[in-house]
Amino acid sequence: MISDKTLWYNALDAACTLECRDAFWDQLSEGYQPAYDLTTSLFPVLTYMMTRGILVDRAALEEVKIDIVRQAAEKQEELNAICGRELNVNSYKDCQKYFYIDLGIPPYYNEGSITADDKALQRLARGTAKRPGLKQAKLVQDIRGLNKLHGTYLEIEFDSDSRMRCSYNPRGTKFGRLSSSKTIFGTGTNTQNLPPEFKRFLVADPGYILWEVDKRQAEWVVVAYLTGDANMLSIVRSGKDTHLHTAALMLSTSSGLPYEECWQILEYEAKLIGNSTDEENIRKLRSESPIARFHEVLPRTMSGRQRGKKSNHGLNYDEGPNKYALINELEPLEGKHDVELYHFIYPVIRLWYEIVKRQLQKDRTLTNCFGRKVRFMDAWGPDLWKAAYAMLPQSSVVDSLNIGLCKIYDDLELVSPRGANIDILAQVHDSILMQVPIERALSEQFKIDQQKIYNYISPQLSYNGRTFTIATDMKVGTNWGTYHKDYNPNGMREVKTTEELQDAIRSLDGQGTR
Repeated sequence: MISDKTLWYNALDAACTLECRDAFWDQLSEGYQPAYDLTTSLFPVLTYMMTRGILVDRAALEEVKIDIVRQAAEKQEELNAICGRELNVNSYKDCQKYFYIDLGIPPYYNEGSITADDKALQRLARGTAKRPGLKQAKLVQDIRGLNKLHGTYLEIEFDSDSRMRCSYNPRGTKFGRLSSSKTIFGTGTNTQNLPPEFKRFLVADPGYILWEVDKRQAEWVVVAYLTGDANMLSIVRSGKDTHLHTAALMLSTSSGLPYEECWQILEYEAKLIGNSTDEENIRKLRSESPIARFHEVLPRTMSGRQRGKKSNHGLNYDEGPNKYALINELEPLEGKHDVELYHFIYPVIRLWYEIVKRQLQKDRTLTNCFGRKVRFMDAWGPDLWKAAYAMLPQSSVVDSLNIGLCKIYDDLELVSPRGANIDILAQVHDSILMQVPIERALSEQFKIDQQKIYNYISPQLSYNGRTFTIATDMKVGTNWGTYHKDYNPNGMREVKTTEELQDAIRSLDGQGTR
């Protein structure tokens, strides 16, 4: 029996909510109606994704759990041998004592306090121009990472049908991004922040292929059209690699080499080095290659293209040199050098900051091209300004994607069993994960399906008289992990055309598509 107290509470809760609604409803017409309408239109497709879930390969997951425990034990044994004692990697105090007292290394700080967190360990492992990197710090990182992977992700509770589900919150963030968390039953987890190692165990249903579409360099493109910076616009319109372009401009500016030569050097280096952050390995690879003589003008701890990528991702919203250096494991002077280089090659960005601040001075309100209005009421200063700089690009990208998400779900020619029978499985900020019947994906009709979906998620955006769309990339695989020819050949690989997609599907099918 439900108590009278519970009934009264529920009744009052509903009545008071209605009273609140009546009090502010008229304000929707003052610019908040678009955000409200988009939020409510998301409910059906979010409910579908939360109900559908993603299939989990439990057998592979159990095998990896055993391997993770073994790897952690082996690394701990190696760490203890180097340290000459057992180092408790989970004790920040013990790690601080070992690195900063026993080894005498000047401590790293976070918000004024000595820390041995992941960023500090990265710097200890990386070393500086005066101190070599420490393998002990890398081992501590590795062990912590393995323990977190095992405890946080490999022990997630799944539903009885071997599917992972989550709860989506359509008003999870201030600027329109969704957030996600465990289901109301305590199963699943946040699907929008999963590590690649875990995504390997999220797989397509039998007879289906996973297909992910994401907006290419989306926020950077919006900033280019918001600011009107000529260098940014030229590369967006060319369709070339944005990160390589930024890297080439930075290198050309700092070294005096011609832009075209810098592009060729960095294009070669990107293939040579990849995503390596090991300074010794990078030096060795460069020294044995035709670009050896350019080593001194290239970044110390990453490829030139990686520097362009990190700059593109971090510096449009007035990230300072110290934070940039900390995030990217650089020395402060290196961070300052990159920040100033970036704003030298894209000078209009800082002029745009002033335009945003002038708008905020009027009414503390910004409105994106879809009519989403956000009022900034925090204390006037850098933190508020940086949030405002991010609002228009972030909200524009997510609104354009979510409008398309709703249209895909409402199109019965795409999602119904009598149509393409496409399953919408997840939304991750600027991408949508779907699964498509293999037979449909290999048909000529799928070219029409693909174009229709591209059109839905690529509405026209307009800022300052400049109208544009954001290009779409796609990936295909039978598991949601990142493709690797050796350890994850069925992972998500990028394809450019429908023909490439279909060729990839055939190769995946030949390797045992689920």
